[in-house]
Amino acid sequence: MRTRNRENEIRPFRPVLPGEILKDELEARGWTQGDFADITGKPLQAVNEIISGKKAITPETAVLFSDALGTSAEFWLNLESAYRLDLVRQKTNVASAVSRKARIYSLAPLKELIKRGWIKATDEIDELEKEVLKFLQLPDLEHPPAVAARFRTSNAGLINSPSLIAWVRKVEIEAQKISCPPFDRSKLRKALPGLRVLSAMKNGPRLAIQNLCELGVRVVIIPHLPQTRVDGAAFWLDSGSPVIALSLRLDRIDNFWFTLMHEIGHILEGPSSRKGYLDSNIEKEPEAEEEKKVNDFARDQLIPEKALRDFVGSNKPYFSRPRVLAFAGGLGIHPAVVVGRLQYENEIPYTHFRNILEKTSAALNRDNQ
Repeated sequence: MRTRNRENEIRPFRPVLPGEILKDELEARGWTQGDFADITGKPLQAVNEIISGKKAITPETAVLFSDALGTSAEFWLNLESAYRLDLVRQKTNVASAVSRKARIYSLAPLKELIKRGWIKATDEIDELEKEVLKFLQLPDLEHPPAVAARFRTSNAGLINSPSLIAWVRKVEIEAQKISCPPFDRSKLRKALPGLRVLSAMKNGPRLAIQNLCELGVRVVIIPHLPQTRVDGAAFWLDSGSPVIALSLRLDRIDNFWFTLMHEIGHILEGPSSRKGYLDSNIEKEPEAEEEKKVNDFARDQLIPEKALRDFVGSNKPYFSRPRVLAFAGGLGIHPAVVVGRLQYENEIPYTHFRNILEKTSAALNRDNQ
């Protein structure tokens, strides 16, 4: 009869059923499961269930096995204990991986980032974690994401949406690639009238972006992510490098110019610090006093309040296309800016003069042709 010292054998990485060891022992002795049931007095079904792993070895059973096979009862109990622990460890590893993946997904909208090519697609959790940490510039999963500034929305709430954080982070990445001279606040103020008249030009958005860079302001256009209603943002990479971000969520030329002027207002009024502003639903009247002030600044830069009131007073309730075009021409601005302002102030329905409301994306693409 072949004998082995099973108690000193090294357990493999895969959890081993005690029943597998029992089956080997029975085969080595030429015993059937029925023979072993007769020897130990255990029901045949119980022996079969122990071998298949459906039934655990109890202390009483361990004593019977030790007497029948010449091993210690501790040997069988240790096998059972090791097997159960290995099963728990396997489940723990799976649970750990699930928890880890959940943490990664909580940091960023992974599918959208992969779709846009902001991070690489991978099925390996280690690689996925590296991609997300690299994108967000985090040392590990336990550190909360941090962007270039503590942004504020119109209701003064701090950013806590992974999609918004990812959008701002992408803006920051792209802004760091742009080379502009140091920012000069006084030069930007003096340049405002010239920026406004660029709106009337076919390549106005592109020229505005170029001119702002010459004034030390980086302008980055990144489409908004799903489930965000961000229109724009303003922040500082450092004390001499302001950044304006635009999403073109509302792809209208009037919204482009209003949002751009709105963010310029933040740059001019805000300190040269790591403070920033995130503007959502910019087409709606904000509650925060600071946002109202910047909204007024943007409107007055595009259309002075007195000029608008005089125009409305002379034409209401019939705003003809020729008069809208003439009014815009007199101010040297795109007529869509006039239409957008009239719509916003409920002077005309949003259905009027829609053919004047050119898409910003079309104007930007035209520059590349």
